[in-house]
Amino acid sequence: MNTQANRLKKLIQANQVLANIESLVDLLPQLLRLAQDVTGAEASSILLYNEPKNVLEFAWAMNDVLGDKAMKNLKTGFELPMGQGIAGWVAEKRQALNVTDAQNDDRFSKVADKKSGFRTRCILCTPIIHQDKLLGVVQVLNSVDKDCFGQEDEELLESFGHLAGVALVRSELMIQRLNQQKFETQLEAAARIQKQFNPRQPELEGGNLIWGSSVPAQFVGGDLYDFIPNSDGSWYIYVADVSGKGLPAALIMSALWTRIRAEALNEREPGAMLKAVNAGAYEFMNGEVFATMALLRYVPETGKCEYAMAGHPPPLLISEGKADPIEKTFGLPVGILDDGEFETSEITLEKGQSLIIVSDGVDEARDAEGKFFGEERMEETLRRSGVPQAGETLLKAVADWRGDTPPNDDTTVVEIFRA
Repeated sequence: MNTQANRLKKLIQANQVLANIESLVDLLPQLLRLAQDVTGAEASSILLYNEPKNVLEFAWAMNDVLGDKAMKNLKTGFELPMGQGIAGWVAEKRQALNVTDAQNDDRFSKVADKKSGFRTRCILCTPIIHQDKLLGVVQVLNSVDKDCFGQEDEELLESFGHLAGVALVRSELMIQRLNQQKFETQLEAAARIQKQFNPRQPELEGGNLIWGSSVPAQFVGGDLYDFIPNSDGSWYIYVADVSGKGLPAALIMSALWTRIRAEALNEREPGAMLKAVNAGAYEFMNGEVFATMALLRYVPETGKCEYAMAGHPPPLLISEGKADPIEKTFGLPVGILDDGEFETSEITLEKGQSLIIVSDGVDEARDAEGKFFGEERMEETLRRSGVPQAGETLLKAVADWRGDTPPNDDTTVVEIFRA
């Protein structure tokens, strides 16, 4: 009776100890030490179930007779197919098994004994199951104070198996949470890096304005805008929208930014520049992803604005209560074909006028009911906004429309105002 009371006490202590262990590396040896203490065994091992491979893998082994050094071979990738050996039988049947004469049991595999030099007399093995999901098996070998394990030992190890299941799930959840936190930290760092791609607002004379802002739907996004000065006083101004969202789109975005910056050194007219950008971008997009673009070459002094488009919504001209799309030019999105053609057109921005370039995250922004902000509402907002700062007004209107609804796409607005 005293022995049983002592074992029950150890089982309760095991519950308390396991509740405070979060690391799987720390958990496994503790599980085995406690299992041996509870059942009075010479050795023990725990095998975890690898569901994709449908095998049991030796995760840890402990032996008070041979020592941990002799058990090292069992901890290095040793696998046991389901149904093979005592442990495989227990895992497949999902029921405990008490083997009183291991050497003469057909289900017993002698592989582990050969690897370790240990001779197994008897085995008590129980599955580790949590919410009907098999996690592994725990087994104890060779009773210290009797010939084989008894009914009491079976009940104790089964109870211990339940504790082990909870502990393993808790450890796995902790690992997932830590990995999630690590991933979020990496995304936050990526977001800070991506912000460095956003250009500084140019300081222009006479009240002229070039302004832009981009809000990613996730930590990082695939929208891109830039202001690149040319030697003749003109500026390349563009908005690009890479297909997709999140980290994959952000990686393509950074490569595209680099390509555009390199081609800008040649100071071509917009259509020719888009053609060169497309040829380079196709090498890493390969038709699998694409980006729409609106590229302008703007001269603040005269208001002259050459432009070309690659499948992007046309910019809107804001003037005296009007907001009208400019004429769209031909051009497929960048990255679809290796040799695309892009038209160049031209307008002149008069004094007091603004040109607004947006990504489709503006008109496709949704409210709580799933309704789009829409082109009509976008144009109406710009007609009422006045210039300059029409772009900022539009972004605020989109945010108000969305409310607490998470963004469904990256949102980018660029404004060119001629004073």
